[in-house]
Amino acid sequence: MPDVLLVGDWHLASVTAAGLTRLGYTVHLRPDALETPDRAAFDTLARGHRCGDEPEVARILAAAREKGTLRPVLDEAQVAEVLRHADMSLVVHDTGTAADGTVTDPRPVAALRQLLGDHRRRGPVVVASQLRAGTCDAALADAALPADSPDLIHIPENLRLGRAVSDFLHPARTVVGFNSPHLPEAVRDLLDRLGSRDELHMRLVEAELVKHGTNTYLALCITLANDLGTVAGHLGADPVTVLDGVRADERVAAGAPLRPGEPYAGATLHRDVRALVEHGEPIGRDGLFRAVAHANAVHALAPLAALDKHLEGVAERTVCLLGLTYKPGVSTLRDSAALRLADELHAQGARVTAYDPIAETADLPDVQRRTTFTEAAADADCVVLTVEHPAFTDPAFFESVTPRHALLLRLTGAERRSRVPTPHGWRSVDLWNS
Repeated sequence: MPDVLLVGDWHLASVTAAGLTRLGYTVHLRPDALETPDRAAFDTLARGHRCGDEPEVARILAAAREKGTLRPVLDEAQVAEVLRHADMSLVVHDTGTAADGTVTDPRPVAALRQLLGDHRRRGPVVVASQLRAGTCDAALADAALPADSPDLIHIPENLRLGRAVSDFLHPARTVVGFNSPHLPEAVRDLLDRLGSRDELHMRLVEAELVKHGTNTYLALCITLANDLGTVAGHLGADPVTVLDGVRADERVAAGAPLRPGEPYAGATLHRDVRALVEHGEPIGRDGLFRAVAHANAVHALAPLAALDKHLEGVAERTVCLLGLTYKPGVSTLRDSAALRLADELHAQGARVTAYDPIAETADLPDVQRRTTFTEAAADADCVVLTVEHPAFTDPAFFESVTPRHALLLRLTGAERRSRVPTPHGWRSVDLWNS
């Protein structure tokens, strides 16, 4: 059974550990490379408490821990022992960012450089963390390794929240970045176990740029749909019909997110758009990427104008947010569009209540979070649907809820494409027909 050292934290580390144990690896898990982690840090990860309620992860990790294929690495003696015999070392920290996409987490790069420079290491270093283009080549140079060294491989993660285990175990596409003439045997074995339907080999910097480009393309599609949908609504056209027509063209990807709805959110897209802004600026090619970020920011504030219109001003009004997370079915609040809206409403004198049955616990000073939707909506002048959690799709969900005004503002798109039914007696509006 092959052994790997896994250095990382949060969602990516949790899913990777679970996936590797399912593939037959013994995973030696170290939560942090910068500080000596304690047992509690390992236990938190191993129990699935750092995966954002990702389905299956906690169960797989518990089984691996009981079987002995998930083991802690908590001190330097253990690090040295594992490095001497591990087939490879993986860097799987999620890369933390600020709201504008600026990288704020030094741990992925620090872990990468430490492992590359550690003379005790037997196997290659494989980094799946989200990296700025140029990071891998710089890390090789810092470690005094040749530019074509086989010691570093970049396989950018391509996991979607809510289905990450399936994405890991059954990848439709795997990008593999390396500068050496041949892949190390241990990495070839990993790729064979994954069995990707499409395996693309390229240089390290090219793999980094593929990640930036993929996420920026998705961000561009989302902003195009929202802005074109808004123009369509202004001209009396149905935004959904217009975007369906665009997507029907064979030159447009069938899976492109061309549906009017929420602004893009979550750290991933913001981070990669920001990276291309900064890489493009010195050569005068940052305009498109800045425009994407600007258009998304404008759309994120569009609900304020709609609420101001329907409520005849938001000051001293009560607005109930139905959903707080940035995506359906996940608990993370990181870079949530709903929380940004709450901040703006609060700044304009509105009282903001909220109900989200799965969002993680957090201190939200501008939001009065309630334990039931009935409580959250009781005095509301408007209920704003910000994310379509599965619980909200049950027609019985709205029963017995009697807000002051039965107005439902949909930020997730047109009603006929929504999984959330409009309750009897309520008035449903969205940003494109309001």
